[in-house]
Order: sequence, then structure tokens, then C-alpha cells
Amino acid sequence: GGLRGQADLAAADCTCRAVSASSPVKVRPPFAMPPAASGGGVVAAQDALAADKGAGDKDARAVTLAHRHVFGLKSNVKGNVHFAEETHLIYPAGHNTILYLADQKIQSKVYAGTEGSEGISCLAVSPNRKFLAVCERFQERATCSIFDVASGKRRRNTLSYAAGEETTREFVCVAFSAENKFLITQGGPPDWTLVLWSWDKARPHGAVKVSNQAGSVIHECSFNPQDPYNVCVIGDGVFKFFRLQEGVFKPIPNQLSKLREASNQNYVCHAWLHDDKLIVCSESGDALLFDNGGEFKMVLPCSPGEPRSLLCVAAFRMGFVAGGEGGVVRVYDKAEDKEMFRKAKEIKLDGAAGERSGPSGPGAGAVTALAVSPSEETLAMATSSSQLLQLSMSPSDIMKEESTVDNVLTSFHSGQILGLDACVRKPLVVTCGTDKSVRIWNYVERTQDLCKFFGEEAYSVAFHPSGFHLIVGFSDKLRLMNLLMEDMRTYKEIPIKACKECRFSHGGQFFAAVNSNTIQVYKTYTCEVVCNLRGHQSKVRSVCWTADDSKLVSTGQDGAAYEYDIIKEGRRFSDWAQKGTNFSCIIAYTTMDNAAQTNTMYVVGSDKMLKEIQGIRLTCDEQYLFSAGDDGCLIIFDVKKKVPSKRDKDGALGYADEILVTRAFLDDKQAALLDLERQVEELTSRIDFQLRHRDSYHKEKMAELQEKYSEEIETERRKYELQREEKAEKEMEYEENIRYLKETHTKQTQELEQSFQQKMLVEVQRYQKLAQDLEREKQEWEIQHASILQEQQAEVDEMRKEFEQIQRANRDAQDRIIKEKELAFKSHQETLAQLEQDADREIEELKEMYVQKLAQEKDEKLRLRGQAGIHKKYRDDLERQMQKKQDDVKKEEEKNRTKEEEIVTLMKDSESNQKEIKERDKTIQDKELRIYDLKKQNQELEKFKFVLDYKIKELKAQIDPKTADIESMKKQTQAMDDELNDYMRKNKQLALDISQLQMKQRALQEEIKSQKRRLRDDLSLIKRFKLDLSDCIENLSEPKQLKESMAQLYRKYVQSGTKKLDLDTDMQKEYNRQRDYLEKSVDSLKRKLEKDSQGHRIDNMRIMQENVSLIREINDLRREINALKHERTAQELQAMGASGGKDSSAQQQLEQELTMQREQMAELTRHLQSLEQTAPQMGMQGGAAVTQGGAAAGHVAGSPSLLDGGPPSVAAFVSDVDGGASPEPPASLGGDAGRASP
Repeated sequence: GGLRGQADLAAADCTCRAVSASSPVKVRPPFAMPPAASGGGVVAAQDALAADKGAGDKDARAVTLAHRHVFGLKSNVKGNVHFAEETHLIYPAGHNTILYLADQKIQSKVYAGTEGSEGISCLAVSPNRKFLAVCERFQERATCSIFDVASGKRRRNTLSYAAGEETTREFVCVAFSAENKFLITQGGPPDWTLVLWSWDKARPHGAVKVSNQAGSVIHECSFNPQDPYNVCVIGDGVFKFFRLQEGVFKPIPNQLSKLREASNQNYVCHAWLHDDKLIVCSESGDALLFDNGGEFKMVLPCSPGEPRSLLCVAAFRMGFVAGGEGGVVRVYDKAEDKEMFRKAKEIKLDGAAGERSGPSGPGAGAVTALAVSPSEETLAMATSSSQLLQLSMSPSDIMKEESTVDNVLTSFHSGQILGLDACVRKPLVVTCGTDKSVRIWNYVERTQDLCKFFGEEAYSVAFHPSGFHLIVGFSDKLRLMNLLMEDMRTYKEIPIKACKECRFSHGGQFFAAVNSNTIQVYKTYTCEVVCNLRGHQSKVRSVCWTADDSKLVSTGQDGAAYEYDIIKEGRRFSDWAQKGTNFSCIIAYTTMDNAAQTNTMYVVGSDKMLKEIQGIRLTCDEQYLFSAGDDGCLIIFDVKKKVPSKRDKDGALGYADEILVTRAFLDDKQAALLDLERQVEELTSRIDFQLRHRDSYHKEKMAELQEKYSEEIETERRKYELQREEKAEKEMEYEENIRYLKETHTKQTQELEQSFQQKMLVEVQRYQKLAQDLEREKQEWEIQHASILQEQQAEVDEMRKEFEQIQRANRDAQDRIIKEKELAFKSHQETLAQLEQDADREIEELKEMYVQKLAQEKDEKLRLRGQAGIHKKYRDDLERQMQKKQDDVKKEEEKNRTKEEEIVTLMKDSESNQKEIKERDKTIQDKELRIYDLKKQNQELEKFKFVLDYKIKELKAQIDPKTADIESMKKQTQAMDDELNDYMRKNKQLALDISQLQMKQRALQEEIKSQKRRLRDDLSLIKRFKLDLSDCIENLSEPKQLKESMAQLYRKYVQSGTKKLDLDTDMQKEYNRQRDYLEKSVDSLKRKLEKDSQGHRIDNMRIMQENVSLIREINDLRREINALKHERTAQELQAMGASGGKDSSAQQQLEQELTMQREQMAELTRHLQSLEQTAPQMGMQGGAAVTQGGAAAGHVAGSPSLLDGGPPSVAAFVSDVDGGASPEPPASLGGDAGRASP
């Protein structure tokens, strides 16, 4: 990366210099920067802002930065996701640790890393979720810092361990004890030292080297939840328990290390379950269960058994969750056996959830860390592709077949960020990285607006000031893209390969792209080349436009900085160079002095003053600063200054909210909108109709319920009266019982009082006696207590006197020692001065002597260096020759092994072949005997060939007419099938007509019901009218009131009901007319149906009779075939008994003719079987037609041709051609016919 924008910093170990373009070179004092990935570098960023504002600005250094938001996750941290509360998540990003509030979608706390660190190595949260342990990697010695989660403050005590000269550069794992008091840290290579701390006092209690003799990797460590002095450690071939006793870790033997020592099993993760059992997962995919004491129980049968399928594990109340390679998460819960587990669910993570990625988007990678929320409702997951995901763990979601996996914030870059740029008119920033994605971030709303994956890496990116266009540099071309609402669409490609730096001008009318050591300037809207800027001898690393876009400055690996005048066709305006320095970034700062414009260039290079930051970019209003790094994190800072920013001033232009969309997109949206409006109208009309229908239904239901409930109320009222009478009777009965119980209770109370008085007298006497005994004991105790106090006081006085004497003696001794110390100090000072003088003199002498020796040693060193070079070269040659010989020896040994294996296999094959040869010899002998017997039999068969030939010709002459009859019957059967299908089609049509008539009948019934309701309404109206009329008749004696009441009756019943009455009369007429028409239609359809049914019955009877005749003919053919078979068998037996011989040619001809005859007979047999199958089907269709007709089955059952005159084969089929058992009677004759058959 490079210093991009107005304050872009990047490059390993660099110095910042200011170069004036219009005056001699001016060198500003260099500024240093602390080491940082994307998360650090606050001081450097402040210095960069100060440089950007100019050295003469007094308020330039009064700039501070505050974290605003971080997009990214550091994936190479052990335990990089934890829950602080139900919706509070802790994870690392860059050199910082973030506390994210998922419910508010903000990052409330940023736990900053330590200055000078090389990065975070592992995290841990205490069981009470109040403290956070952050372990950082250092060049000298690793440290572990403790933070208060709620306040975000770092504890003063930082944990760092060193044993003599051995130091630990990193901690690979850290864990808190169950009571939050202790902490263990697992050191890294080469010592792999485990240390137990009292973290609040920063004091180590014990340390031990836990790896084996081979120095295998240690992956995790943890406390036993029941015993804080018992520790578990796992690694490659390492599984150990230690117990801290008297400041020393002592190993606890366990059964697993003995069982699997030979297999060298690698253990990658472990977790303590809620029932204090331990689950340990191996690299081969086995899950091992241990009890609280470390005793091996079993390998769980539910283990996946796939390599690296269990890389991390987390426990919850009902079991545990494990994640592994391929983004697979497995949930295990307890089975009926408490010590057994079963796999409840398996979830496959398909890349970053919720991101609009193309087909080339990366997958989720391996699951590296898991965390379960306190309520166990949510599972947080971190993957090796730097994605932070969450999954619902509620029982209802676990039971679903497909679970939804979401991003906790949004998807992140999964690799190094190569390009970074900010927009002017919109609060957007664009990044591109090695994960082949280009992402748009909104730094005000803290969201990701767009993400698109490409088929290759994007090396650089630039954002147009308007926010509508992008430039992205790929390996083959430089692409100009339009930024649409949901996509990035290429509209121009420029043939510049691997462009690693591109930049729009401040006005957006030009853009510059680096092509190796040449800079090409184009017009933005026509893509015409303005000029080609040359002069660099090596690759150009950075370019920057001046404020008025008239000049362009650049720098590169050749250590030169150039200024080009774009208006004057790219003529070089000024240059400055420093040989031996690899400059990586440049910015241009423009100042106005008395209407004269001065451009100052700031460059950074490789002369070891500034550590690496991959990319920094400042917005044009100087309110936000962006930092991107190799870990794929994008960090946003708020820039806080004493002076107001440009956007805070009055009249400043706000952010734009316009977006680009295509015409096709608008057309699709408009069509979708019209479709939705149409659907809304249809749904509205449908809902209105349903509401009207439901209202009418509810009104009817309410009337029925009202009648029902009124009857029930009357019934309940009668029940209530009966129960009230029963209640009165019960009350009288209970009052009598209560009076009787009161009298009984009074008598019992008097008896108890008398007995209690007697007992009280006895207890009072006993109490008085005990009180006297107590008083006597108390007096004796007081006398003894006074004597003991006197003795104790005397002893105390005596001890006080002895102590005072000893104290006076100690004071005298102390005074004497002080005087002796002063005298010794004076003599020591004198001796020290003398020794210093002697030492100085000796040092001068030694210095002269050693200077001479040093000169001699230098000469000797030069001579030995030459000899060492010769010997080293000779040794290298010998090593190469030896390595070559060893490789040859290994190849020969490998060849020998393969040859030996081949020899062994060939020997085995030879033995097996010999055995097989012997077996086959025996088989050949048996076959020869069999062949001899067959030849004899063949000779006998040749003797009766002529007889069989003659008989076969006769059989063929008999079979040919039968074949013609069968063909004609088949055609007749096909015609009957067609006729039957026609009848079935007519039946379906009639059934449809019947259903329509039934629907009309139901409609008429509904109309009758409505008429009945209307009749009830009319009757109720007449009833009301009669009541009102009777009220009017009461006023006959008063004409005035009678007139008013009659007028009111007229208004109530005549005026409001006239139109309605006329309308009702017309509707009644129309209803009567429709009803007459429908009744006539129903009568005609009934007559038609009866006529068609009669025709169906006749046709079905005819079909049935034809089927019966066909079945008879089939049975006759079967009997003839069976007779022919018996005759053929008898002739064959007779021919075998006869003797005689013929030549071999006649025998072969006879065999061929026999084969042909057999094939013809088999074909005829198959043809007969097909006819048999066709006949029952025809019978079944006929039976179905009879059933539809309504009465044909009974007629068939009573037919004399079937019951009396028919052959037995009609009821039961004869055996088949091969003589098998007879099948059941055919179901084609219908249910009644089948039962009636004999």
C-alpha cells in the first residue's frame, strides 16, 4: 500500500521529508511512528495530518483521533470471539479488541493494544464476564493485559514471565479459573512454559514446561472447574494434567497417555461440559470423553471421524457444539444414556452469510472459534476467512431442517487490503483486496453498502468525487465501472496490466493510472489519453494531484520525486532524488502566499523512521480518517480538531443521496410495481367478498346460538331453583350438626383444663428445684473465675518486665551497631577512592595493551575470513554431493523395496496358478467323460429324427389355422376395447352433467333458505305492524293522536317499503321462472340418464357374452396344446429307445429343425398367454361398465349361459401350458358373477 489521499501512509520503516517544488530542497524534521497494523498508528496518523496541514499551522498538532468503527476480524487469534452479555460480543480487530453491542449495532468499547507489540495472540473472558485478558506478542517478552469489560480500563498489573535468560515471545493460550481468581498462560516455542498467576497481584504461583522431548506444539490449556490448582494441557501428541502443590506443578498420570502414546495422536481442542466432564477432540475427528479426574471413559460413537472436522468446541447446558474444516458446525446433545451424546444437527456455512457475492466468492473456511451466549440462545462463530457469524440455538430453530446463519455485523475482507479510496460527495469509502472482492462501505451509517467478487485480485481502486464511478486495476486490464444501486458494472476497459496505483483528480475530469514506470493520464468521460508521464527508472509507487488539478506529483522505487504540469502536456516541472531510498508514497500540499501558489511534496521512504501502515485516507472535509492493513481490517477514526471542519461551516454542501440505476432495472421495478398493485386489488376484492360472506354466516350463526343459549339459560335457571332448595335443606342439617359439635367440644375442653391444672402444679415444683441448683452452680463458677483472673494478671506483669529488659538491651546493641557502621563506611570510602585510582591506572595500561592486540586480531580475522570462505565453499560442495548421493541411495532403496514386493506377489500368484491348473485338469477329465456320454446320446437321437420331422410337419399344419383364428379374435377384441372406451367416456360426461345439476340443486336449496328467511322477516314485519296498529286503535277516541299515529305508520311501513316491495315482487317472479326451468331441465336429464343407462346395460351384456365365448375358445386351444405336448413327449421317449444310426450331416439337420419347431411352439405359447391376459381385462372392463349401469351385475349372475350351459373353464381356468396350478376365477365377471360361478 502507500500514502493515499491527502494523508496516505504506508511502507516499512520510512522517513517523511518535505520537498518544495518552487524553491531549493527543504527537509522537515522526520517524525517517528509506533508499530501498527490497521489497528495502531494513531500517533503517526496525527503526525501525517500535521504534515498535511503544513509546518506553519499552529493547530496542526492539536489534532486527536477517536475510534469510530472497525470493519474486520483478526482470524489468527486463539479464542477470538466471546460473549460479555447476551447481545455484547468481544472480538479482535487489528491491534485492538472490540466490544460490539448487537442490539444497538454499535461498537461501544475499543480496548487498545500496547505500543510496540507485534499483535494479539489470544483472548479470554472471565466466567463472571467482567474481565478480559488480552495476550500480545513482543520481540523481547510477551505480555498479558487485564481489562475491565464494563469501563474499558486496563489494570495496572501487566503479566510478563521470564525465567533467567529464557523469555517467552508469545502466549498461545490463556484461561481464567472458575472463581475468577487465577489465570494461566501457555507460552509459545521453544520452551512451551505454562504459568499460573494471581492476576490481580501479577504474581506467578508456579511454572512448568509442558511439551514433550520433540518440542510438539501446545494448542490449549484450561482449569478444572472444581479445582483451580488442577490444570489440563493438550497439543500435538500431548495430553497432560498438572496439579500445583507448594509452588510446583506435578504431573497427574492419566490412562489416555498410556493407551495412545504409540499412535502419537494430535489433540486440537477441548471443553469442560456442564456436568464437569471433559470432552477432548483430536485432529483425526475423534471426540474423547473423560471424567472430572481425567480418567478416560470412551470415544464417543457420534464422532465424525473425518480429518480436522473438530477444530474448536464449546459447551452448553444440553451438550456441546463443534466446528471444523469446510465450515461445518455440528451440534451434539445428550442421549437417553447420560454419558452418551448424539448428533442433533449439522450446519454447513456457505461463505459469508448475507453478502451479495458472485460465483467466485470465497467459502466460509474452517470454523476456528465458537462462543455460546449466557442464555444459550445464540452461537457466535469465527472462521479462518475472517468472518464473524451467528446462529440461533433456540430449540425451535435447532429442530428446523435448515438453519439461517447471519453475519454479526457484515461480511469482511478475508485477506490483505490492497486499495483504499474515499468519495467526496457521498459518505462512502471503497476497498479492494486479495480475496478478489471490491467493497463499498458507508462510514456514517457504519454499514457495507455493496460487495462484489471478481475472478481475480484487484490491485488498486479509485473513487470518483461524485460517487458514481470507480477505477479498479486488475492483472490484465484497468476497468472503469459505474456504481449502481446493487451492482458494479464495467463500461470501459483500458489495457494496463497490474495497475497498482490509480487516482482521480480532485475535480473528477482526469484520472491517472500507473503502468510500471510510466504514468498515463486520461480524460474521465471520454477515456482519451491526455499525456504519458515518463522519467522514473523503476516502478512508480504513488501519485497525487495538486489542489487545482493542474499538476501531478509522483514517486517510486528509484528514490525520485517528480512534479508534472498536466496543462503543458505533461512537461516535468521539478524533480528531487535521494539515491538508495525506496520511496513508497507522496502527497502534495498547496499553500497560497500573496496570490502565489506553492506546492510542497511530502514523501516517505525506506530509511527506517516510520513503521508500516497498509493504507491511510482522509476525507475531503477532514472529519474522518481511514486505515487499512494486511489483516483485512478497515478502521474509521473521527478526527477531532480545535478549528471547525469544512463541512461544519455555514453553507457547506451536504452529502449527496442520488444513485445510479439502469433503464432495465427501472422497467423491471415498474413492472413489479404494477404486478403488485394488481395483486393488491385482487386480494382486496377477494377479502371484501370473504368478509361479506363471513358476516352473513356469522349473523346466521349468532341467531342459532342465541336460540340455543336462551334454551340453555332456561334449563340452567330451573336447575338453579332445585339446587337452591337443596342448599336450604343442607344448611338446616349443618346447623344442627354444629350445635351438637359445640356441646361435645365444651365438655372435652373442661376435662382437658382440669388435667392441665394438675400437670402445671407438678411442673412448677420441678422448676423451683432446678432454679435452686442453678444458683448454687453460678456462685461456685464466680469464685473459680476470680482466682483464675488473679493468676493470669500476675503472669502478664512478669512477662511485661522481661520484655522491657530485652527491649533496653536491643536498643543498646542497635546504637553500638550504628556507630560501627559509620566507622566502617568511612574506611570503605577511603579504600574505594584508592581502588579507583589504581583501577584507572590499570585501565589505561590495559587499554594500550588491548589496542595492540585488537590490531593483531583484525589482521588475523581477515586472514581467517578468507580461509573460512574457502572452507565454507568446499563444505557446501561436499554437502551438495552428499545430499545427491543420499537421494540416489534412497531412490535405489525404494526401487529395491518395490521389486521385493513384486517378487512376493508373483510367488503368491505362481502358487495359486499351480493349484488352479490341478483343479482344471480334474475338470477337463470330467468334461471328456461327459462329452463321450453326450456323443452316445446324440447318436441315439439321430435315429428318431426322421419320425419327429414328419410329426412336426403335421403339427405345423394343425397350428396354422389356429393362428389365423387367433389374429381375427385379437382384432375383434381391439374393436370391443375401443367401443368400451367410448362408453366410459360417455359415462364420465354424464357424471359431469349430474354434478352440475347437483350444484344447481344446491344453489336452489340456498335460494329456498333465503326465501324462508325473507318469509320470516315478512312475518315479523306483519307482527310488528299489528302491534303498532293495535296501539293506533287505542287512540280512536282522540282523532288528533289517531291521525299522527296513522301518519307515522304510513311513513314507517309504506314510504320506506314501496320500492323494496316492487323489487321483491320482480325477484319472486324471476325466481319462480328460474325454478320452473330448472325443474324441467332436471326431468329431461333424468329421462336421458335412464335411457343411456338402459343402452349401457344392453352393450355390457353383449360384451360379457363375447368375452365368455372367447374364454371358451382359449380353453379349447389350451387342451389341444397339452395333448400335443403329451404326444411329443411320448414320441421322444419312444425314439430314444429305438436304435439305428445315420451320418453326422443328417443329425445336424434334424437338430436344427427341432430347434426351429421348439421356437415356434414357444412363440405360440406366449401368444396364447397374451390372449388370456387380454380376455380377463376385457371382462373387468365389462364388469365396470355393468356396475356403472346399475343393474347389469345381477343380470349376468343369473345368466343360464354362465351358470348352467357354460363349460367349467369359465369359472376356473385350466392349468397353463407348462402344467402349473390353475389361477383364481376371473374377476372380470363382476362381483356377483364371480360369487355365483360353480
